[in-house]
Amino acid sequence: MIPARKRWGQHFLVRPETARRIVDAARLLPAETAFEVGPGEGALTRPLALRAWRVLAVEIDPLRAAALERELSAAGNFRLLRGDVLDRSFHEWLAQAGWAPPAVFVSNLPYNAATPILLRAVEEEGTFSRAVATVQKEVARRFAARPGEEGYGYLSVRTAAFARARPLFDLPAGAFRPPPKVTSSVIELVPRSPRLEPVSRDRALALASLAFRSRRKTAANAISGASAVLRRSVERALEAAGFDPRVRAERLSLDDYLTLAGTIDVGAAASAAK
Repeated sequence: MIPARKRWGQHFLVRPETARRIVDAARLLPAETAFEVGPGEGALTRPLALRAWRVLAVEIDPLRAAALERELSAAGNFRLLRGDVLDRSFHEWLAQAGWAPPAVFVSNLPYNAATPILLRAVEEEGTFSRAVATVQKEVARRFAARPGEEGYGYLSVRTAAFARARPLFDLPAGAFRPPPKVTSSVIELVPRSPRLEPVSRDRALALASLAFRSRRKTAANAISGASAVLRRSVERALEAAGFDPRVRAERLSLDDYLTLAGTIDVGAAASAAK
């Protein structure tokens, strides 16, 4: 047995029924392509290969990549590529396999890289029709949280700008080897269609990033930094949008940030933050 490597945050699924449940949650159709990050010992890969038209897996661990490739090399619908999935776009990985998007993202993600991988998956336009992934429960909560809920923050707003996120079910530590010290959750993310207009979206996200940089402050104080003039402008914009000028960032939704970004000088706010 190849030992798990801490450096890659490896926790492998050990129960076939758990892997099948995750694959079932992905609702794969026979004509769809599955994209798996970190197949590890193949717990998800095997049922994916039975369900999907074809499966592309990207594995950073050379020993596990070699073992899985030996096992599944005869499967005509399986391709394995070696490397760090974040080294290039998902579209480029598919192109290397000779396949075109869209695909369905299905992965038991390494804890130490789950957030950047999932963000890239939903932000990359046209590559994935949906994503189903295993992450820490706390991370799943942050992806899917709504204003005022536990875990709501900038990650929640950024995710909402690109996708609809919802936790599906939890997995106990005993579902993995080695067992992690936390509960895991399977989360689904479905890209927005149509996508938001990029300029307005990016302005709103820049504003949200400023608002969340100091959670103990009001949104107006966090956005305006040391500029009293800008703070008064932000407070007026908040009042015009129907909010108490002392509202905090975690009470504002993506739609609220989109509205505010249309009246607040985001460039001036970013300069004041430097």
